[in-house]
Amino acid sequence: MKKLFVCFFAATSLIACKSEEKKTETAEQKSATVEHIFKPTYTDNFKIGGEGNVLIAEKFHQAMFAKDFKQLGGYLADTAVFWMEDGTTINGKDSMMKFVEANFSKINIKNYKQAVSIPVVGENGHEWVLIWDEADVEVDGKTTKVQWQDGFRFSNGKIVTMNGFVRYPKP
Repeated sequence: MKKLFVCFFAATSLIACKSEEKKTETAEQKSATVEHIFKPTYTDNFKIGGEGNVLIAEKFHQAMFAKDFKQLGGYLADTAVFWMEDGTTINGKDSMMKFVEANFSKINIKNYKQAVSIPVVGENGHEWVLIWDEADVEVDGKTTKVQWQDGFRFSNGKIVTMNGFVRYPKP
């Protein structure tokens, strides 16, 4: 009787595990075959990328906050393009460095926090890091809470594109 119970329990466990595997496969298959209403014009089917680019984006932020502009420049490709939150575009590393030095020399960033950092790779092979972050930004003694959503595209370990969005939440 004991052997019968052990065999029944083992068989039930195997069936339960096998059933669970089928459910997971079915969910993944359904996800892969979804027809989206809107087709992306840039790329589709992003996959999670490696963490190396996240570390580069973090070091870029760290250098900016420390006002270490020489180190910051080392993370940028010569042809980098930054699409700023106000609709302007900064083309090239030299122009970006002039912008950063002129603007970030005047401010202090405190209490920086990252809510999310997601490395992704598009079906076109482009590597991105998507970051949602916030900090207290001090300008002329006045501090304002600021939240960002930035997308950094990387190529050969350098930032080649940044697309930024900013919001100022109410206290």
